Amino acid sequence: QMCIRDRLGKLECSGGFLLAAALFFYMDPGDLIPLAALAAGFHELGHWTAVRLMGGEVRVLRLTVTGGNMELDHQRPLTYGSELAAILAGPGVNLLLALLCARLGGEQEALYALSGLSLALGWFNLLPIYPLDGGRALLLILSAFTTPVRARQAVWGCSVILVALLLAAGMSFLWRGGRNLTLPGMALWLLCGLTRQEGERTPVKK
Repeated sequence: QMCIRDRLGKLECSGGFLLAAALFFYMDPGDLIPLAALAAGFHELGHWTAVRLMGGEVRVLRLTVTGGNMELDHQRPLTYGSELAAILAGPGVNLLLALLCARLGGEQEALYALSGLSLALGWFNLLPIYPLDGGRALLLILSAFTTPVRARQAVWGCSVILVALLLAAGMSFLWRGGRNLTLPGMALWLLCGLTRQEGERTPVKK
């Protein structure tokens, strides 16, 4: 595991993340991986900026094969509203970046590609599936009206149903002769992330 510490906090990269990144760079035929990494970087920057503006502190940013996860300083807790804003800031930055790149694109294919990747990343993360931002936001919203345990159970059920539907759609597409593995691969990736839910911290009402 690679670990970097600076004044912004600590960055941890798991071996699985580094291996997956190397594999994607090797298989990338159109130099899209650097643009996708840039879109992901803006996504995490949106989260980090919102946390700091809300008075919080990021202790660790972990990059794993199932995605990125920010661990906040418990000595500077955020309110439900502030944490929700910080969660939605990541996809929000991606959608704004997509709009900006589309307007400034002109004949520059790289800007149009970055716009498309940012748009896809922003909307994808808004899906109400844990541990995507949409699932985390739904967990916070439900926790404000019911117990954290019931909120977690509801989000878990919603996530399982949606992942199952995505996987079924992907397999159906392959069964009909399609060769694109994006949809079933995405569903399996979400399933891997979903299995980590029980290890996450249950939010505490503020």
